[in-house]
Amino acid sequence: MNKYKLLIITIFLMTIISVSRTYAIINNYSLLGKTIYLDPGHGGIDSGTTYKKIYEKDINLIMSKKLEKSLTALGATVYLTREIDKDLSLTKHNRKRSDLINRAYLINKTKPDMYISIHLNYLSDSRYKGLQIFYNNKNQENKQIAQSLTNYMKEYTSNVREPKYNSTYYMYRNITSPGVLIELGFLSNPDDRYRLTHEDYQDKLITNLTNSIEKYFQEKR
Repeated sequence: MNKYKLLIITIFLMTIISVSRTYAIINNYSLLGKTIYLDPGHGGIDSGTTYKKIYEKDINLIMSKKLEKSLTALGATVYLTREIDKDLSLTKHNRKRSDLINRAYLINKTKPDMYISIHLNYLSDSRYKGLQIFYNNKNQENKQIAQSLTNYMKEYTSNVREPKYNSTYYMYRNITSPGVLIELGFLSNPDDRYRLTHEDYQDKLITNLTNSIEKYFQEKR
C-alpha cells in the first residue's frame, strides 16, 4: 500500500512539473525559475554623471524599472537594489563606500542567476558614444555574459562597443554571483543623450536587452 501511494504521489508530482513546463512554454515564460538582480546606479545625493538638468541616477532608475517589467513578463523573479531616488548608504562617513557595500550585500544575499548594474558613461571628449558592457573575473560566467549580451545587442542596436574587462570597480569585486555592468551610453555625447532621454529608444533598448538576457540563458541550457 505504501509503495502504491508513493507511486501515485510521484506520478502526481511529475504531472505538475510537466504541466508547469508546458504552461511556461505556451505563455513564453522563458525565464521562469531565474532570479535577476538589477542595480540602478547612484541615487539620492549621488546623481552620478550629469548634463544640465539630466541626471544619470534618474535614467538608471527609469531603465531598470522598464527592464524589471520586461524580465518579469518572461517569468523571471526580479529584484532592484533601489526603487526610489535614494542611495543605500547607512552612514554619512565614507557614504559612497557604504552605498556600494550594501548593494553588493543585497545581491550576494539573494544569490541571483545574474545581476545587471545599470549606468551611463561620460567623457570630456563628446565624440565617444555607444553602449558598453564591463566585466571582471570574480565569477567565471562574467566574461561569457558580457560577450553573449554584446553579440546580441550589436545585431539589433547601433553603436555597441566591444565588452571590456575591468577589475578596478570596488563594488563588483565583492559580488560573487555572475553579472555585468552595462553603460547604456554616453551622457556626454549629444546623440546618445538624445536617445537615452526619449521613451521610444528606451523601450527599444530594453527590448533588446531583455532578448539578449533570454538568449544567454537559452544557450546556457
